[in-house]
Amino acid sequence: ILVPQLEPLTEQQFLGICSLQQSSQQAEEALSQGLDSLQQALAETIAAGSLSHGPDAGNYMGQMAIALGKLANYEGFVRQ
Repeated sequence: ILVPQLEPLTEQQFLGICSLQQSSQQAEEALSQGLDSLQQALAETIAAGSLSHGPDAGNYMGQMAIALGKLANYEGFVRQ
């Protein structure tokens, strides 16, 4: 689909586009892996807290604070 639009480009420009595409795919894979890790960590944090401490409100708030901290770490990762 893009080849007809890319033909007027120089070889150097075309190679730059290919490199950008590869970099984008690598970044997408890294973000996907980071998201998977985050989801696993959040699930483990909440499961461990709920199994060992019970369902009281203070414990829930502590678990949520930890989860939010992990989300903030993920946000930092995404912004890099």
